[in-house]
Amino acid sequence: MSSATAVGTATRARQKSSGHKRRLDIEGLRAVAVLAVVLDHLVHWPQGGFVGVDIFFVISGYLISGILLREAMDTGRISFKQFYIRRIKRILPAAVLVLSATLTAAYIIFYGGRAAAIAGDTFWALLFSANWRFAILGTDYMNSGSSVSPLQHYWSLGVEEQFYIVWPWIILGALFLARRWKANNRGTLTILSVVIALPLALSFAFSLWETQTSHTVAYFSTFARGWELAAGALLAVLTANFEGFVRQIRVALLWLGLAVLLSSVLLITPETPFPGPFALFPVLGSCLVILAGTGAHDGHYDRHAWVLTNPVSRYIGKISYSLYLWHFPVIVLLVAFVPVESKRFYVIAVAVMAALSIASFKFVEDPIRKSPWGSLQRSASLPKRSGPARRRRSIAGAAAFVAIVVCAPLIAFATVGQQSATIGPATSDAAGQQNSIAATVSGRQEQLKAALGASVWPTLTPNPAEMGPDGALAKPTEWIKDGCLGGTLSPLAHDKDVIVNAKRCIYGPESAKRTLMVFGDSTTMSFVPGIRKALEGGDWKVYIYTVAACSPTLVQPAADASAEECVKFKSWVQGEMKRLRPDTVVSSFLRNDGHLASKATGAAADAEWQHNISEMGKFVTSVGARYVLLEAPAPAKAEPSQCITRFSTPGDCITVRKPEFDNQSAVEARAISSVGANAVFVPTKDWFCVDGRCPAFIGGTALYADINHISALASEELAPLIKNVLNPVATG
Repeated sequence: MSSATAVGTATRARQKSSGHKRRLDIEGLRAVAVLAVVLDHLVHWPQGGFVGVDIFFVISGYLISGILLREAMDTGRISFKQFYIRRIKRILPAAVLVLSATLTAAYIIFYGGRAAAIAGDTFWALLFSANWRFAILGTDYMNSGSSVSPLQHYWSLGVEEQFYIVWPWIILGALFLARRWKANNRGTLTILSVVIALPLALSFAFSLWETQTSHTVAYFSTFARGWELAAGALLAVLTANFEGFVRQIRVALLWLGLAVLLSSVLLITPETPFPGPFALFPVLGSCLVILAGTGAHDGHYDRHAWVLTNPVSRYIGKISYSLYLWHFPVIVLLVAFVPVESKRFYVIAVAVMAALSIASFKFVEDPIRKSPWGSLQRSASLPKRSGPARRRRSIAGAAAFVAIVVCAPLIAFATVGQQSATIGPATSDAAGQQNSIAATVSGRQEQLKAALGASVWPTLTPNPAEMGPDGALAKPTEWIKDGCLGGTLSPLAHDKDVIVNAKRCIYGPESAKRTLMVFGDSTTMSFVPGIRKALEGGDWKVYIYTVAACSPTLVQPAADASAEECVKFKSWVQGEMKRLRPDTVVSSFLRNDGHLASKATGAAADAEWQHNISEMGKFVTSVGARYVLLEAPAPAKAEPSQCITRFSTPGDCITVRKPEFDNQSAVEARAISSVGANAVFVPTKDWFCVDGRCPAFIGGTALYADINHISALASEELAPLIKNVLNPVATG
């Protein structure tokens, strides 16, 4: 598996000037990167901390490409075998250890459905393909509303390793051209620069396009991210014979680069188009810092670079890989034991991730990385008489390591992984008259109070252990099976044209005398089972027109991949209202100020929503329809599959309704009051909460399918209340 291309012989002096010397500043730069990521995930500050991954990409591209280049220039060869052995030793052991520990913990903590989803993530992460798994699932890295995989951060490892499957061959091809054209050393570096710059430019152009058309995929895409690693590689080539700037220029470049990085983490937000083009800033900042330290070093520069070269920064940088691997599973899994809103959560999380990272680095990552296995110098560095004994110890150690990481999750799966979520007796309501919910608000309030006071989990339907990824199996069939919610990856909603999907989502007899139109986003879709059940026995035809994250208002959505679809869809629905002249239009939506094109916040955002809700209401009533706007349920504290665990109690999953949510409801109420008598705003907080506290279940029914949507069964049980709301139309 080795290939060689002669490119001439570099002197030792050239090697030293090319930056082969240990770079203390790069160790410190790793610390900046990993701390930005950890802080973002742990305390959600700084808001652009996720750009730490981009810093890692540049560092990786620079160092790995530099190693390949020095090998080729020094020996005239590139050993692919040695390259991939080095990658395996550097990346795989610690990564596999964390995967095994996370999967074991998942089977111990969670019930079947959640643990099985994490097992799937583990499989793809082990293949260094987690980025494509999350892209295919439609995971939004910037949106913490859905159940977050404790292995979601493995996406970046997938990007790197996929990049390095191809990258050495690109360098080899460039060196082959240099040899064929008999280029000298400078000519070889020029050819390398051109060959690297071409895929860099293509990847960056693709990143710009994919960020605009499918930003969730672009975030995880190797093709949209490859230019960042290539930027580091290009820097390695351009500085191969670089002697370094004078100290004053290097210091200026250093602080300019750090300023760009600081600005990136503070000013880039989850709403910023990313990675194209704004990943340019952390990439540029990283390149400037690396360039500043390239070449001759002296004590004066090190003193100026103290923020990177001090012992603390260097040590954090040294363990940064282990820290990156451990931090996210610790944060996600610790929620099952310690309330995330408590101060002790952060103290415990930092202590645990630090201890695991240090131990992992000291006992797994560093020893294996420095081991002689696979090294060309192995035979020269080991005395012959100690070779067999050393080899036997290595084999025994490797076997023990493999046994631990394989057996631990298997034992957890065999012992507790298949247990169901039946962890307490059924409530009297569930045992006697399962799913029988009172038709009045007062009756429902009594049941909610009982749930709030429960000390053990009842038998729940749907079973949180069997809801599937993101609660899909607990959501309405109209959504998951019929594909009526546009803008999603529903298995049957392959057609991206949401208008085509909407045209086939019509229920009820063709000859029905009355029509009801359901119009809104996924929150509206969650009410569909209850709406349809409320209309049972009546002469109704129901049209379902819904698109994810597309509010049933006239607000101008922020320009992103879904904005054009949303605007087009709402315009078409307005045309349908004029054509169909429905008797009733029912809407609901979960407000998100980040979706406003104006980027308004606070009172300005309130005014914009109020005006555009009112304008849509006036349009609906102008076509002769009665407009019913249902208040959206407050988002749950956590997804059922994540909150309902073997170690939690009902009290751990109580949602406290935030004041800003009440403010949003007040804005909607004012907007509808200005429409006229044929429009009504329906407060629903008493359907789900008592005095601002909302349980995860009512009777024997799990209220939520995921953090933002009620379960289909919970929706059906709202039918008596919805029927009262639709009166006199629904009962006429």
